Amino acid sequence: MSLKISVIMPVFNTEKFLKESIESILNQGFQDFELIILDDFSSDWSYEICKKYSEKNKKIKLFRNEKNMWISFCRNKLIELSKANYIASQDSDDVSELNRLEICFNFLEKNPDFWVVSWNNLIINEDWKRIWERKYSDKIRKIILKKSPISQPSSMFKKDLFEKIWWYDKNLDLAEDYDLWLRFYFNWFWIKNLDQNLIRYRLRKWQEKSENIKKTLKNTIFVQEKNIKKFWIKLNFSEKFNILLEKILLKIPEKIIFKLFKFFEYKK
Repeated sequence: MSLKISVIMPVFNTEKFLKESIESILNQGFQDFELIILDDFSSDWSYEICKKYSEKNKKIKLFRNEKNMWISFCRNKLIELSKANYIASQDSDDVSELNRLEICFNFLEKNPDFWVVSWNNLIINEDWKRIWERKYSDKIRKIILKKSPISQPSSMFKKDLFEKIWWYDKNLDLAEDYDLWLRFYFNWFWIKNLDQNLIRYRLRKWQEKSENIKKTLKNTIFVQEKNIKKFWIKLNFSEKFNILLEKILLKIPEKIIFKLFKFFEYKK
């Protein structure tokens, strides 16, 4: 019998969090999976930690890039290496709840019209303290041209989608997931958000740095305009205003951008 789920984990310099992340997958109640790890030429002890786990558990398939190739390359390579049709994303600093794989798999099996499923995130800091919750609306069409509609770290999707929508854009190292969801949706592959917390998403200090915030916003605008043009999408007033607002935000200090994002997206 073939495997039901391939869990893909790109790794780069997350030695502090790897143990908890890997074990949150290995300890899942649903055990019909493989865990494929690709180390993107880490400079810390990440690869060595992964190697120890792979030597002890046959579910883990470990690979390493010969140089740093960035996230889109890694996600594409991991999917190429996968053997199951259901792909579950797992970032190497996040923690999955122990019933995550089972719930996601059962939903997609029972709802064949949907190709992607995702959930809410509990936001934790580097010290494991719960700080916020991020909820994702299931009104996908209403929000998809304004922001990424689902959580990449908690998503599960069908592998054969990638033969239809041309994989992650290798030229993007931020907002690459948003670009993917836009292409999924406007190629008529249905996406579902369920109102449940199945992953603890770790917000690390580097994610609040100004260069990452501005670059993410620039990439967000780029993928919006690219896909609007590609799919001949007619925007409503709210969508047009949102893109204009994003461009205005690029001109204000980065700390203010992040505070606004937290205010509108994260809830205590």
